[in-house]
Amino acid sequence: MKRRWKKLASLGMAALLFGSVLAGCGGDSGTESGNAGGNSGADSTGGGSATGDQEPGGDSEGTESGGDDMAEYFKSKDHYTLKVMAFGDADTATLEKISAELSKITEEKLNCDVELTRIGFASYMTQLNLMLSSGDELDLFVPMASPIDYVNAGQIQPLDELIPAYAPNLNASLEEKDWVTQTFNGEIYGMPVNSEKGQTLGFGMRKDICDELNIDYENLGSFDDLHDALVKVKEAHPDMYPIVSGGGAMFGSDVARIGQDMCGDTYNLAVLEDPFDENGKVVSWYTTDQFRETCEMMYKWAQEGLVMPDASTNTDQANTLVAAGKGFGYFQHMKPGWEGEQSRMNGTETVAWRYGTPTYTGSAIGWFVPTASGDPERAVAFWDMMYSDPVVANLVVNGIEGENYVFADEANQIVKYPEGEDGSSYSRQAWAWPNQQITYFWEGDDTTLWDQYAAFEQEAKTPVSFGFTFDATMVMNEITACTNVAQKYVPALLCGTLDPATTIPTLNEEMEKAGIDKIIAEKQTQLDAWKASR
Repeated sequence: MKRRWKKLASLGMAALLFGSVLAGCGGDSGTESGNAGGNSGADSTGGGSATGDQEPGGDSEGTESGGDDMAEYFKSKDHYTLKVMAFGDADTATLEKISAELSKITEEKLNCDVELTRIGFASYMTQLNLMLSSGDELDLFVPMASPIDYVNAGQIQPLDELIPAYAPNLNASLEEKDWVTQTFNGEIYGMPVNSEKGQTLGFGMRKDICDELNIDYENLGSFDDLHDALVKVKEAHPDMYPIVSGGGAMFGSDVARIGQDMCGDTYNLAVLEDPFDENGKVVSWYTTDQFRETCEMMYKWAQEGLVMPDASTNTDQANTLVAAGKGFGYFQHMKPGWEGEQSRMNGTETVAWRYGTPTYTGSAIGWFVPTASGDPERAVAFWDMMYSDPVVANLVVNGIEGENYVFADEANQIVKYPEGEDGSSYSRQAWAWPNQQITYFWEGDDTTLWDQYAAFEQEAKTPVSFGFTFDATMVMNEITACTNVAQKYVPALLCGTLDPATTIPTLNEEMEKAGIDKIIAEKQTQLDAWKASR
């Protein structure tokens, strides 16, 4: 992959006539993937050192010699307004201020303005899909779902030639495996964020309640131990739900909920029950022991009053319920630093019990350039600035100093919310932006967090299907039908609302009628061919 990208970089130089800025593309000046932001030693511009100093990114306080060439190239083009869309709450006035500050930097380097849009989680995908399907002006976005559907619909464009030329900092800092999750049909479509590249399963809890009831959360060894802890909570705090769901989902929404491998898509229908079994066969998730046993456990716990009674229809996020004092704990995927992140969202110190095998996921989140973009070159160049320039990165992640954040410890580059601010005017969602590892540390974060990320990545085990992408084109009718069946039963089963003894047989009978076997056969054929080609 590195050799291929160096070749593409050479092609880009010949075409763009400003070779000096691109001479280092594909080189080794970037740090290793998983810790591209450097180490915990903060510098004067951000929470860690930048990924590199190649233009068009790098420190906005100064430019390398090649930066002048890049700037001159964009000055030769018409002025442009880049439209960037990301999820998370933000008010209009704050977005306008951040956009204006970003534009001061991009005017000089890219001869363009930036118009930043943020949309809340509940309506983000609906509005994004409307924009993409209608061909509305948009230059950069991050989705909350697998991009394969956008690839198949021709709504996003391949970036193989653009990234070496216009995102040299990204290109120099990644290895071949980092591109796997952003590659579809043999072409690179996404620019992966520098965040955690692995996850484990876990259950988060209020520390104050654990301390009050002598719940030894650090040494929970099994679900039986967790059950006993939940019983204590119910007895001591009858007005508090021991377990809450997040927006109607007990174990998460579009991710592997209880440890299964979704094997190349996000539909969660045809899966590998064991992600690490080289000889594993594709099966319906709903026929697995894993699914049945989880549903049986949750149903038993719900009957004992350990689960909020309306869990599958609950529209509140788990964090909201915990912050309001209505919930004690919740299931979620976890990473290093999860507790600090959740503590801020919950308004109370949060601890966790982790279980299962730490799993390597790669850069699961990527940013994409729509085919409708009016200037994909500048879109990729601006993304590189978000990835490599601490000033730009802090603007998009943290907002405006004094309004969205203030320094808690400026010497160590640690920030917090200003008095009276809670993040509602501009939610951070640092993990979804290009490179949180060059932004300020947030108060409560461990300043060795990026080193922990790198260590966790090394520890995580890679699933056998890592890098496989399922092309669902041939079975979309069946997937639609099976998804409709799943929506009728699965959330309620995983939330303990329905009796699995009677419901799972009905679920599987309807799945068969909807065509689950055809989906399994098609995925198995593609998976076998993919394995054979490796």
